[in-house]
Amino acid sequence: MFVSSLRLVNFRSYCDARVSFGAGLNVVVGQNAAGKTNLLEGAWFALRGSSPRTRREEKLITWGARFTRVELELDGPAAGPQAVEVAYAPGQGKRARWNGVEVASQDELRGRTQVFIFVPESLLLVKGSPARRRAHLDAFAAALDPQYAAAARELQVALRQRNAQLLAVRHGAAVSTLDPWDAQFARAAAALGRRRRDLVTELAGPFAAAAAGLAPDGNSFTLQLVSQLAAVDFDEVALLDELRARRPGETGRGLSLFGPHRDDLKFLEVGAAKAMAGPETDEAAYEAATPVADAVAGPACGPIDLPRGGRDLRLFGSQGEQRAAVLALLLAEQQLATMRTGEHGTLFLDDVMSELDDARRRLLVRQLTSAGQAIITTTDRHYFVEEELERATVIELPLSGSLAAGGASPPPAAAGPAPPHEDAL
Repeated sequence: MFVSSLRLVNFRSYCDARVSFGAGLNVVVGQNAAGKTNLLEGAWFALRGSSPRTRREEKLITWGARFTRVELELDGPAAGPQAVEVAYAPGQGKRARWNGVEVASQDELRGRTQVFIFVPESLLLVKGSPARRRAHLDAFAAALDPQYAAAARELQVALRQRNAQLLAVRHGAAVSTLDPWDAQFARAAAALGRRRRDLVTELAGPFAAAAAGLAPDGNSFTLQLVSQLAAVDFDEVALLDELRARRPGETGRGLSLFGPHRDDLKFLEVGAAKAMAGPETDEAAYEAATPVADAVAGPACGPIDLPRGGRDLRLFGSQGEQRAAVLALLLAEQQLATMRTGEHGTLFLDDVMSELDDARRRLLVRQLTSAGQAIITTTDRHYFVEEELERATVIELPLSGSLAAGGASPPPAAAGPAPPHEDAL
């Protein structure tokens, strides 16, 4: 299925705007502050019920308005036209409808489509914390597999309960009171750990192919799950023994220090030697990560060996390489979702061209032309060659109904929920 049309009402910089999309490559062109990112954010909000940029949903509402609503239409040969509405108003909460029928939960909404987004904040998937990478993996897998979603929820419950009991033991409760919580946590942790391990294994091949396809130099890349549970072979009984051995340290901290809640995902270059010297290289970190046997004596002016295990793009990747790694992950997720569901999910890509060199731009567009629908924003249409634009649907911003690019905001309204006749839905 693909997004055929979108209407934004009181959403960010849009008062009441409509836009139509094609089934293949869509190029949205506009100056800075023309509403490009807001357009993609609005489509994502309709299909996921949340923003990829903020957790404070009141920020999505146009200044002075009392609610926001996004209407989106999907089309495709299998299911035919589908209509989605998601709206939010302070004091009324969030509501969603699919073909006019109320959607019971956000999880149900997310399970109906597969969509993937790159916004500027997406670079934190490489540059940010392990928690962000875990959350991204879990959100993708949960939308694809209800059993994965259930395993993730069970772990969170077990982790909170075990941490509470660790604090109780720290303050005087008997150590034996941890036994049932250890058993519950071990069961949930091993189950989620195996699912997450299998997920990364499935993604590694498509990621390597997509990343190689975006690398003009022909280098090789991979994903690697870094998990403490590998030491116990993701086995529940072995994990339970490990938890008991770690009780003194964990009760002293009042925290669970071993488990899948400490997993991380690495983006690694594992190909041929590559020149590392340059302004974006953390030389001290590189020397610390490189084994002594592989270190080069004296200054290195040419290619040098990669560290054992590969070059971690979080530490040593350029901005362009990190961007390409996130794009490769999204393409890999799209491919895996297509294998599972039989349908291509839509890719929303915001300003991905600006920090890619021309060779990578051509390679990316080539991949996108075979990836179903892609909606990509840019400030400069010259990032695309004429042949690419001729085959694409080109959308110029600002749209009619947009408050961007000099438009005036509506006057501020009194605080409080929207009245019934202005209900979001």
